Amino acid sequence: MEASVMPESRSHSPETLSRIKKIADPRHILCREDMLWVLHYVQQKVAQGEPALLELPKPRLLQNFQFFGEAALLLLDRSAAGHAQDERIRICLREAMHGLVPPASGERS
Repeated sequence: MEASVMPESRSHSPETLSRIKKIADPRHILCREDMLWVLHYVQQKVAQGEPALLELPKPRLLQNFQFFGEAALLLLDRSAAGHAQDERIRICLREAMHGLVPPASGERS
């Protein structure tokens, strides 16, 4: 592949975008499978060396990692589930995917 040719780093299947949108929707009740799906999605993108991640500044990459870790820990402690914790998990999942997916409308960058 020629160095000037960029891979399709910002394209997502309609199924992937639909799933991400559903998980980000506060009306959707998060389940363990949703959380695992996002964590696996992020892990895959990191392992693949996703160009969109490589474009992020180092402090933002550290934030992504922090939110990824927090989401994983919250997943382990789902016994105290409630609206506040669900919203915190949703925020962590969204922030862990920062740079990988288009921001939701009305969301700050």
